Amino acid sequence: MDGQILNISPAVVWVIALSQLLTFALTIWNLLASGSRANARRLEDQAKVLVDHGNRIGSMEQSHRTMPSATDMHSVSLALEGIKGEIKAMRAEMSGDRGIMERLESIVGRHEVHLLGGSSR
Repeated sequence: MDGQILNISPAVVWVIALSQLLTFALTIWNLLASGSRANARRLEDQAKVLVDHGNRIGSMEQSHRTMPSATDMHSVSLALEGIKGEIKAMRAEMSGDRGIMERLESIVGRHEVHLLGGSSR
């Protein structure tokens, strides 16, 4: 070798400059991409909410299908009216039975008094 000194200082300067440019570019990239990541996260949360709402609406539709219809309620109303009429008839019949029972109690009471010697002849 003839004693030349290897000068690498320009290469070091270029490596440092490229490193700084790469760091700056990554910083800009992260700033620009952070909004889209936040939006993606919010979209995932909203998708979960929509799935939950879909499940709730499905269960409400299922319970709505099993509810009685207007014709069913009308049939129940008519049946209740029929029962009300039968109860009125039973009440009238029972009031007649009550009169018979009162008369029977009176007769049995007189027989008791007579049999126990309550009558003096």
